[in-house]
Amino acid sequence: MKVVQMSTIQNATRHLTCGFVNRLDSHGMLRTLARLRGSALRGRALAGVLFIMLTAMNVSPADAKDYKQMNIKLYAYNKLNWNDFQCYNWLIFNESRWNYKARNGSHYGLGQMRSEWYGTLNPYRQIDVHLDYIKHRYNGKPCIALKHWENKGWH
Repeated sequence: MKVVQMSTIQNATRHLTCGFVNRLDSHGMLRTLARLRGSALRGRALAGVLFIMLTAMNVSPADAKDYKQMNIKLYAYNKLNWNDFQCYNWLIFNESRWNYKARNGSHYGLGQMRSEWYGTLNPYRQIDVHLDYIKHRYNGKPCIALKHWENKGWH
């Protein structure tokens, strides 16, 4: 347990600039953690240091999870074969530029579906719901949905 906590601190400080680490340690926080090694209070001190690091970087713990575009695309790719993914990629790019927070009037999310609920979903769930819609409306063929989008401007 002690080794895991110490490696967590070391990994966290590795990602910070030297100036921030020095400022953090100027308050004696990292030295305090080293002194508390093996103590029951070390976990509380570690939580305090991590909270200070997150607030100093202007990241709230609730917003710490950020979805990367490439991870979202990879998730969609794993749901489809290569040809279907190419069509799906063009469709989503034209609809939302792979921005899961996109909004256009009453249309939300990656697939620009007309549901406020859809806009509140995480991007992976948005892909699942959008693929279910394509399955229902276009027999599961994103290429047919793309052709419809090219002809009509919607799908």
